[in-house]
Amino acid sequence: MNSFNGNSIVMVAVMLLLATVVTAAPNSCAKLDTQTDPFSCCTIPKLLDLAVVGKCFEQYPIDQPDAKGSKPASSTPQTDCMSECILNATAIYDKKGDLNDKKLNNVFLDSLPKNSPWLSVVRDAVKQCGETAAKKENEFKKAVADQKKAAGAKAGPVCNPEASFLVDCIHTTVFSNCPTTLRSTSADCDAIWKFLKNCPFSALRQ
Repeated sequence: MNSFNGNSIVMVAVMLLLATVVTAAPNSCAKLDTQTDPFSCCTIPKLLDLAVVGKCFEQYPIDQPDAKGSKPASSTPQTDCMSECILNATAIYDKKGDLNDKKLNNVFLDSLPKNSPWLSVVRDAVKQCGETAAKKENEFKKAVADQKKAAGAKAGPVCNPEASFLVDCIHTTVFSNCPTTLRSTSADCDAIWKFLKNCPFSALRQ
């Protein structure tokens, strides 16, 4: 079984983000010239049950070859299926596959202590990303329809890209709004925080 430490879910979120919304950065956001890992500038809290994440990652490994060295043949990105697995396991998606907004909020907030400096940051991120996902509903539906059409008679699941969008968006939005008192003040990190004032997280790794 793949082992997951505190930073693994963060790295998974980044991988998902880069796979889905990397092209969303405006032209004015040129790549930042730094070798510093952005996540070394602020350690965000664990927002999901790592056992659930580990199980779903094992079931839908991102870009991981099988025993024969071949990558999964599917018209659906593994990132979507892994994220959908997480949302199903945490009941953020109900039995019909519909998003439960209250559960979404609770799952991401319940792991935080009542006096955590992250509470308002995470609450705002969940609200912001949930609202954005709702606006993109038709886009997600079209993506699912396109996947089904492309899959044809081929075996393999068809998963909703909304799931990976939410996992990505919440984690990276939380990071981008890291409380000032918890940020690293190194020169590279300072440059990253200044960059994020005007540019989305995805622009860091264009």
